[in-house]
This record gives sequence, C-alpha cells and structure tokens, in this order.
Amino acid sequence: MRSELEEMYNQGVELFVDNRAVRPEEVVAKAVRENSPYMADYVLDSHGAVTEVRFDRVTRR
Repeated sequence: MRSELEEMYNQGVELFVDNRAVRPEEVVAKAVRENSPYMADYVLDSHGAVTEVRFDRVTRR
C-alpha cells in the first residue's frame, strides 16, 4: 500500500487522514497500523483523474 500511495503522492495526488493533509507514511501509520477501520474516498477531477485520496475513520453507531 505504501508504494502505491507514494507513487500517487509523487504524481501530485493529495492525501488526507481525518481531514488532515499527510504524507504517505502517515497514511500507513494511521490507516493500516491502527486497530481502527479507515475507508478511502477517491476524489476525481472533471476528467476522471484522481486528485485526492481521503482516509476517514469508520465508526459504529
């Protein structure tokens, strides 16, 4: 996962965890290593290219 995120980041895709801009290693530390589920949302521009990936913690009600 980290290598894919680094490649995207290097191509200009912005990464966010819980609405905070982060680097790929921070995504891995939060979204992968923590014992909390995170969901990735991909934000596309008008041409269908990914511009942002937002990882948000999923909580149960």
